[in-house]
Amino acid sequence: MKDTIYTIPVTEVYETPCECPLCALEARFENDRVNYYLGPSLMEPENRIATNDTGFCGKHFGMMYKTQTNRLGLGLILDTYMTEQIARLRKIAGEKPKADEGRKSLFGGKGKGKDSVRAAQGICDYWKKHSETCCICQDLERTMERYIDVIFYLYFSQKEFREKVDAGQGYCMKHFEVLCEKAGKMLSPGKQDELLSSLVPQQLENLSRIQDEVNWFTKKFDYRYTQEPWKNSRDALPRGMRKMTGVREIGEN
Repeated sequence: MKDTIYTIPVTEVYETPCECPLCALEARFENDRVNYYLGPSLMEPENRIATNDTGFCGKHFGMMYKTQTNRLGLGLILDTYMTEQIARLRKIAGEKPKADEGRKSLFGGKGKGKDSVRAAQGICDYWKKHSETCCICQDLERTMERYIDVIFYLYFSQKEFREKVDAGQGYCMKHFEVLCEKAGKMLSPGKQDELLSSLVPQQLENLSRIQDEVNWFTKKFDYRYTQEPWKNSRDALPRGMRKMTGVREIGEN
């Protein structure tokens, strides 16, 4: 497998030890996609159709706003997205076209109570399903699948890469679970056992390492340890929570 847009980020992220290489890959890709949707994507009609149809989850809308790089572009995305979704909600609710009765009311006449309940249920059912979609989340899911495929390939084909993986600091529990699940689906039984025989003890060892640092952090609040060094425990709380949950934003300003 020659260097590609997938192999290069994977090899780069394993160059420097970190608590979860897959979190680092996610962060890098998400930032790239945020900048893409706020930049080149705005000029591509098919992408605007996609963003109007799918939209973004709260996290990625928040990331787009936080960049403060193209607030006009974000405003255009949000404007056309809301226009599209409001039109769909009005249709689901059974609202009459604007030309009919000036769209003064959704319901009228007998049985309007049942109509309102039906409209509310239809809107809620639609939005529950719609809120599970996000352009960046969909891109991320596809790309992370490919990244994991590359990790497995390089692990069994390049000794230098394998040594870096085996010498790593493990993964957050979310991505540890993903790696184990994908190994069961994508690798032969022999290769799966070979990978997990390294991955499992590495994960447990590094969880214990951080737990020890969290424990030392708590001891530093005991007067008996006030003169002891902090060691590597000053940021143990956010690192421990990120390790256990995979939520990267913990401890960030």
